[in-house]
Amino acid sequence: NGEDMLESMICELKKATRYIFIEFFIIGEGQMWDSILEVLKKKAAEGVDVRVMYDGMGSMVTLPKKYPKILESYGIKCRVFSPFTPFLSALQNNRDHRKILVIDGHTAFTGGINLADEYMNEKEVFGHWRDQAVMLEGSGVSSLTFMFLQMFNITPASMVRAANKSKSKEKDELTKGKSTKKQK
Repeated sequence: NGEDMLESMICELKKATRYIFIEFFIIGEGQMWDSILEVLKKKAAEGVDVRVMYDGMGSMVTLPKKYPKILESYGIKCRVFSPFTPFLSALQNNRDHRKILVIDGHTAFTGGINLADEYMNEKEVFGHWRDQAVMLEGSGVSSLTFMFLQMFNITPASMVRAANKSKSKEKDELTKGKSTKKQK
């Protein structure tokens, strides 16, 4: 359950030396996330590559809209998967329900528990909550690492960079066209 998982996660997070990858459907400010965040901030300050990704709909009411900027101010890379947009779209159903934590490629956590207080029964939203999670060690962790990196690299932040490069290329082509016309 969440209480047991949090204790194990904190213990393993403190051991990280290279990277920490976190991908959860729901991250909510409160005791559970705040205790994890304190470790993440320390690890980022030590030079550990810390990356966090959460679902835009799943965390819409549990985190401030500008939360990625807050995390980035601590040296933590952050992506929001499919951020909520206030118009009807089939894309609103494209959600990231994964719950993955990978530490240095040798330890991982996954299961049904999100990173919010109701998953450790600090607050009761839908009654007493009980869910399952597992800690993996060894070769199975590489699949979760790959899954995280694949999703992290296709989220909107990388798409925005690609779009900006495309716009810059179009602008350069337009500018070249104007200078060519002047030369004639």
